[in-house]
Amino acid sequence: MAQSRWKAPLIALAIVVGLGGTLVGGVALWSLPSPAPAPHHPVPGPDATLSATAQAYMEAAKDNDCGMTLALTTSNTTAWCDGPRLLSYRFLGRSGDDGECMGYSITTDRGLDGTDQGGTEGWSFCYRLTKAGWRLWDQGQG
Repeated sequence: MAQSRWKAPLIALAIVVGLGGTLVGGVALWSLPSPAPAPHHPVPGPDATLSATAQAYMEAAKDNDCGMTLALTTSNTTAWCDGPRLLSYRFLGRSGDDGECMGYSITTDRGLDGTDQGGTEGWSFCYRLTKAGWRLWDQGQG
């Protein structure tokens, strides 16, 4: 008879512990960062030229291909991903000590400074050669 007296409380305890574990596990999974989106096209590899990589980056930014821009960006700078939206670009020329910066005239839907006013301005994208190939290292106005 003593066994049946403890059976119901043990089952209730097991249910509470199980639900608590499920809740903790769910919160832990919910707080994990979501995986990076997949690029829409093959990512330029170690043998790709700087020009080809820069072209792939600009097209990805224009097409809102966050997976590609993330794949082509080092942790030193941010990827052109969520905003402002790049509407168009025109290549102006190369600069930098080794010609590793690409200058563009870019047109955006919003201001790059966070304002609602977009427009056209000069922007430079500077790359570094890594084991994976050319990757965006720095960017900015000018």
